[in-house]
Amino acid sequence: MRTVILSVLFVFPLLLWAQGLQPTIPGDPAPDEVYEDSEGMNYGLGGAVGAVTMNGSTYSQVRLRPEIGIGKFGFGLDIDLLFDADGNIRKEDWEDWRDYVNKIFYVRYGQKQDPFYFKAGCIPSYTLGHGLIFDHYSNMLRYPDVKNVGAYVGVNSPISGIGFEAFTHNIHRNEILAARVHGNPLQYSYIPFLENFKLGVNVGWDRNQYGKYPDDDGDNIPDVYDKFPENPNAWLDSDDDGIPDETDIDINGTGLIDHPTVNPYVQENYPNITDGADPDGFNYTVLHDQATPYAHWRELLIYSVDYSLPLVQTSHFSLDHYGEYAMIDKYGSGLIFPGFSGNFFIFNAKLEMRNFSDEFLPGYFDRLYDEQRSFVSISELPGTSPGQPVYYLSTKEDLLRISKSSVGWFGHLRADVLDLGYVKLAYQDMYGKDVTTGKSLWVNLTANPHNIMNLKEASISYSQNNTRYINFLEPRNASASVLGRVVYSLGENADLVGRYSEIYNDVNGDGKIRGSNEIISAFAFGVQFIF
Repeated sequence: MRTVILSVLFVFPLLLWAQGLQPTIPGDPAPDEVYEDSEGMNYGLGGAVGAVTMNGSTYSQVRLRPEIGIGKFGFGLDIDLLFDADGNIRKEDWEDWRDYVNKIFYVRYGQKQDPFYFKAGCIPSYTLGHGLIFDHYSNMLRYPDVKNVGAYVGVNSPISGIGFEAFTHNIHRNEILAARVHGNPLQYSYIPFLENFKLGVNVGWDRNQYGKYPDDDGDNIPDVYDKFPENPNAWLDSDDDGIPDETDIDINGTGLIDHPTVNPYVQENYPNITDGADPDGFNYTVLHDQATPYAHWRELLIYSVDYSLPLVQTSHFSLDHYGEYAMIDKYGSGLIFPGFSGNFFIFNAKLEMRNFSDEFLPGYFDRLYDEQRSFVSISELPGTSPGQPVYYLSTKEDLLRISKSSVGWFGHLRADVLDLGYVKLAYQDMYGKDVTTGKSLWVNLTANPHNIMNLKEASISYSQNNTRYINFLEPRNASASVLGRVVYSLGENADLVGRYSEIYNDVNGDGKIRGSNEIISAFAFGVQFIF
C-alpha cells in the first residue's frame, strides 16, 4: 500500500478536493465564476492524498484532478481512489456507468456574461435573483460520498439584455431544476437610473422531494428503512433475526410461534398448527414495526420576479436598490422590498425589509437543501409498550404548514481586515403572531495570516437557519450546521489541509441532537500540492 501511494506521489502533483468548497452565507454576492480565456492550451494536474471518513469508515485517499483549458473551453476530472484498511479499493465507486460519469468534475464553456455559456459537473453555489428561491444552493453537500453531476446553460442577447438560463442539480435524475429569464427593458430609454433597470423571472422546482433516498427494489419502501432493500416482497424485520416479518413465524423473537390469529403468515401456511397443541406454546401478542410506503413523487414549485437598480457607482462607493417577490405553489408568498446593497472602504453590506405570508420560507433551496429536502422520522405506534417504531419520511415542505406570516428585516455585513482575513455576518429577524421560523443567524470567520507559524488559512462557519429562536444553549440542533477548514504551509508548493463539517437530523423528535445517527459529519485531511 505504501509503495502504491509513494509511486502516485512521485508521478502526480496533488490538490486537496476541499479547496474549492468555500463557505457561503445568505447575502454573499451571487457567484459569477470567472475563467481565464486563452488562445492557446493550458493544462494542470492536481489531486489529494490523505485520509477521509465517510459513513463511519475511514479510507486512505488518493485523488487525481487533471484539468485542461483551451480558450473559453475547460474540462476537469475528479478520479477518487479510496482504499480500506486491507488495501482494497472501495467498490461502490466503480460499479456502473454512472460512477464513471461522476468522475467528471466539470465541463464548461464561457462565462455568465458571454452570449453563450454552460457548465456541467460539481456546482458549489447557485443563486437565482436575490435569493428568495435559490440561495447558494450546492450539489456538493455530501461530496465526495455523494457525487452529483449537475449543469447550467445560458444565453445572453444584445437586444435589451434579454437572456435565459436553465439549471439541474443532477443530469441523471433531473429532480431539482431551475430556470431564469432576464432583461434590461429600459436599456434604450436613456432615462437616468432607469436605463440600468434589470428585471428577472425565476422558477425553482423539486420534482421529487423523496429523491434523496433510493428505492432499488421498487417496493415503494425507501432503502433507508427497508430491511431488505434488494427484495421487493419484504421490508420489515422487527426482531432483526434476518427473516422478513412477512415470512416469520416468530415476528418479535420471543422463542414462541406466533398464534395464527395474530400472524397472517402462520394462519396461511400452517392452518392446523394449533390442533392438539399446548396453548401456552404460542405467542398471542405481536408488535411489529411499520413502514410507510411512498407510491408517488412529491413535488414543490416556486416562482419569483426580481429587479435591481444601480443608484450610485463610483470607484470608492456603490449603492444599489433591489426587490423580489416569490410565491410557493399551493402555499404562501414572500417579498423583499425595499432592499439596498453597497460597498464602502472595507465593508460590503446589505439591508432589506422582508414580508412573508403564512406558509413561506425564504431561500428555500439553500446550501443545506440536499440534506433537508427529506429525512427519516420515527414515531411510536400508539398503544404499544415498548413503543413499536413507525418509519416514514418527512420533508422540508412540512415546515411550510407551520410557518406563520411575519414582517422583519435581513442584514448582511462583510468586513475585510487588511489582508489578514475577513468576517461575514448575516441575520434575519422576523416578527409576527405565532412565528416559529423567523430567526436565522450565519457567521463566518476566516483568517489568512502571512508568515505566522506557516498558517495560511483558518476558517469556521456556523449557522442556525429558519428557527423559532437562536439556540445558544444547544448549538447542535436540527437547524444548525458547522464547517471548519485549516491550511498549513509545508513549503512553497505544498500545504497540509484539513476540513470538518457537521449537519444534524433530529430523528426521534426530542429537540436534542444525540448519537451518531443524528450527527452527520464529514472529515478530510491530507496534503495538497500546487504547481
